[in-house]
Amino acid sequence: MARVRERLHTEHAVLSKSRGIFREYVTELYYPAQELTRWQRARCAPLTFLVEYLVYRVDAVAEDSRDLDLDVADNQHYDKLVRYKYKFEALLRRARAHNDAVARQLDLGERYVRLENKVTTHGVADQQQVLRLAELRSSDVRLLHAMTFAILRRPIDQDLFDLLWPVEVLADIGNDLEHYTQDVASGQFNTYDALVRLHGDAAPARLRAQLDRYEALFHERLDSFPAARRDRLAVLGTRRYRQRTAQIPQPILERAP
Repeated sequence: MARVRERLHTEHAVLSKSRGIFREYVTELYYPAQELTRWQRARCAPLTFLVEYLVYRVDAVAEDSRDLDLDVADNQHYDKLVRYKYKFEALLRRARAHNDAVARQLDLGERYVRLENKVTTHGVADQQQVLRLAELRSSDVRLLHAMTFAILRRPIDQDLFDLLWPVEVLADIGNDLEHYTQDVASGQFNTYDALVRLHGDAAPARLRAQLDRYEALFHERLDSFPAARRDRLAVLGTRRYRQRTAQIPQPILERAP
């Protein structure tokens, strides 16, 4: 009975998190950025939500493997991860929700799981590795974005895809800033915490410089869009990250043993 309750609690948590991600990125960012009609949104919604829910099953593999090296190809966790990816890709092909951009995000998602595993197993090497993790971690939401084009039988809008890349990175880092204290307490990987471990008191300034760099890239790419669409995309993009990245918490330098 206890195991059943625990499983139900886990399922509820996964559903809740999936709904939040779907709302924030698919319905509030990707749909309006593409200017999709209600019919087009309704057509994309069921499968994209299902996929976001299933993506969190990969997290379970990663959590089970936190202390194991996935680069050792003869362990069962590595095999499970590879099988999951192949089954996932086959599902998307059967559902006609697959294209080259989807395949690319699946590859980047696997790369993220491997890099996160390497960091949690062996520790962070340098700032470049931390930022690469932050950039890869949004592969799940970029997968949903790519899927909408496949479902609607439309070519990828690469300019839009590239425009939203720094927005997705900023929003992801902003989420880590909001959960910094909780992640430190629980031992969960956190981008800001990793920078604190590397740079100590200098971490806030180091992170602010990177946030400014990603935001400048967003505005630089935004300039290539027509004025009317540019204003709309600017609102959609900044709304996703601005509040979350406005304040950087004081670094936690002393930790419980």
